[in-house]
Amino acid sequence: MPHLAVEDISVYYPGQQRPALTRASTYVKSGEFVVLVGRSGCGKTTLLNVVAGLLKPTDGRVRIDGETITGPSADRALVFQNDALFPWLNARENVAFALKLRGVSRKDRGEMADRLLGLVKLDGFGDKQIWQLSGGMRQRVGLARALAAQPAFLLMDEPLGALDALTRERMQTLLLDIWAQSKVGALMVTHGIDEALLLATRIVVLAPGPGRIIREIETGFGRRYVEGETVRSIKADPAFALARADIEDSIFEGETV
Repeated sequence: MPHLAVEDISVYYPGQQRPALTRASTYVKSGEFVVLVGRSGCGKTTLLNVVAGLLKPTDGRVRIDGETITGPSADRALVFQNDALFPWLNARENVAFALKLRGVSRKDRGEMADRLLGLVKLDGFGDKQIWQLSGGMRQRVGLARALAAQPAFLLMDEPLGALDALTRERMQTLLLDIWAQSKVGALMVTHGIDEALLLATRIVVLAPGPGRIIREIETGFGRRYVEGETVRSIKADPAFALARADIEDSIFEGETV
């Protein structure tokens, strides 16, 4: 089972006296859903970009199964808040583009793209142009394209942040469904505490000034959904409210208004 290890990562940006991130260590195993939370400026996106291979750390390293990463790779698929789709291609062609990069034959790309669109609940939408799709649908196409690379790890930077509240709730359960079916290791950045609690198997809390990991919390609410419990029931559980308060205390500890 693939294992991603973040080992003592520090990042200094040019012109800044303090590091954006200092001595951050954590991990993501295959089948885990790890969520990064914390105030603005705590280094969540910086850490995700280092794991993605988009940013070279000043100190430390990221390893997958013992091998140090040196840049982006197909073993890590990245989904942004902006769907980043190609507007001149339709939904099927956007997904098929990732399959083309994998070397899948032209003959098989369309069928495989349609199967991935079905996985994200977009059966029959392959011929739709990107401008014909809602924001939530475009994000689903982006997820299908990411999964087309057959990554070991799915990295997501506020993938639901631009969506309206109702669409966001539906996308949360879709993410859980996809994660459960694909068995990938997921690492996601969010500002939503409820979202983190619902999705995560483990929550990593970061604090700013400088950015650093201050706590890791094992959770099980997402697995309860995968096992058949409804989101309404999960959120009505007093344990959910207690966990939310606990995480809020960790995030805002020492903050002055």
